[in-house]
Amino acid sequence: MSTNKCFSIKSYDHIKILIDTELNKNKKNTIVFFIKNYLVEGFGIGWLNTLIKLVNKNYKQYDIKFYVDSGTNFGMALLIIKENIHYLKLRSNKNILKKINEIAKKNKVVLNPNFAVVDISKKNYKI
Repeated sequence: MSTNKCFSIKSYDHIKILIDTELNKNKKNTIVFFIKNYLVEGFGIGWLNTLIKLVNKNYKQYDIKFYVDSGTNFGMALLIIKENIHYLKLRSNKNILKKINEIAKKNKVVLNPNFAVVDISKKNYKI
């Protein structure tokens, strides 16, 4: 598994399946999960925080990173940066991206990285 590939997830069950298939198959300890904008907007920051804590608690032996899409919502982007994520996707103009990137660097979050997002609903994973 290359470092520039991440998996789009929709639930904790997707995470369990991907850890069982991808990490065990490839003998790697690192995986990046992509969480789409509509999930965070619909369920809220509390859901994201709980999901991250649950995954980190149950899979301590793996290096699991989260890549979260905040769309064009700057307020949500600032709240997401404070969570325990590693990568953030934000669409905006250069001035706002520059300011939010400064905040992200202080929290050790990479803004708008280049990842190939693999949608597991289009692959043959048994969910």
